[in-house]
Amino acid sequence: MSAGPPGAGIADSLAADVAAGLGAIGRVAGALVSASTLQDLAEQGLAEMRDVLDVEVASLYLPDGEGRPLLHRYATAARGDAIVQLAPEVVFDELAWRLAVAAGAPLIFHEEGSWLIDNPFQPAARFWLMLPLHSKQAVVGVVLAASRQRIELGTTGARVLALIGDLLTAGITTARLRQALRQTELERERARLAALVHDGLAQDLALASRELALLDTDPPPDIAQASFERLHAAVISAHTTVRERLKDLVSTVPLGGIGTAVGEICEQFEGRGMVVRIRHCPDHLQVAPATHAAVVRVLSEALTNVEKHAGALAVDVSLTVEDERLTLGVADDGAGFDVGQVPGPMSGHLGIMLMRERAEAAGGTVCLTSQANGGTLVRLQLPIE
Repeated sequence: MSAGPPGAGIADSLAADVAAGLGAIGRVAGALVSASTLQDLAEQGLAEMRDVLDVEVASLYLPDGEGRPLLHRYATAARGDAIVQLAPEVVFDELAWRLAVAAGAPLIFHEEGSWLIDNPFQPAARFWLMLPLHSKQAVVGVVLAASRQRIELGTTGARVLALIGDLLTAGITTARLRQALRQTELERERARLAALVHDGLAQDLALASRELALLDTDPPPDIAQASFERLHAAVISAHTTVRERLKDLVSTVPLGGIGTAVGEICEQFEGRGMVVRIRHCPDHLQVAPATHAAVVRVLSEALTNVEKHAGALAVDVSLTVEDERLTLGVADDGAGFDVGQVPGPMSGHLGIMLMRERAEAAGGTVCLTSQANGGTLVRLQLPIE
């Protein structure tokens, strides 16, 4: 068997490295332009970095949003036999942050590197890498990776690392923009919600004032007792309205898709004692800001109604997409009611009206079905692209 020309082996090796690098960049670029969320993109990009650099684990950390050198772990890609764990958050020394991280170049360590940050790996890694991600002179994230052997970053590897870092930076910036758009839409909803809270509160306080006036006339004991009970109910209703609506007003917009928002809302109600089962919900689904706001508000309103009126043991929540239509279902096993006999807004029962208004504003519909002792189903349907 004849030998190849001199240097053929080196050339073949370089060609293989370039091909592998281009393939990794192409896969991350595909994830960036697809409908995936930042979580999907981060996991894809970290996995490609892990394989190209042959490291044990790689994680993306995002800043806390308040301009401090404090970052929180967002996504991780580890080899199946990885033994190191990463800290949930890392804190940089101010000077180290300005001099090392803000410089933008990848840093490779062959020691614990405690002069920069406390070693973020457990057990402490000796061979590790840090890649700051920059957008318009601001650090939008940091990738940390650990290896069991010295990290030798050749020309091809450095370029692949830089390009994947640029793609991750673009993904983070896009996700922040989406978050800002959703926040703007929710701010409009909050303004409307604040007005409705005021209206509902005014009704409760008007009833309380009327009962106080009646009690001032020194009515007979039976009339006074009934008036006092109505007064007590009005005060409790006013307190509940303010408390629950304020929680809606101060809620934050998650960085992930609508599935993340649905999960966080359900967790809030579970924290108050409600049993909420998420039967189906896409992990990472991005929708238009108006659609996002409608789902968030209808789900919050539906669960609030269950909490206040249904006496349910459990609630099932589902979010599905089919034929360019998103459907949110909220089904409880509570007492149920006669849909045709629901009190109107003038009586202070605004929940159903709020849900229908939010659905219509996003081009969708809300349907309620219920029966005595048979529970209630709220179904929101919205068009999506």
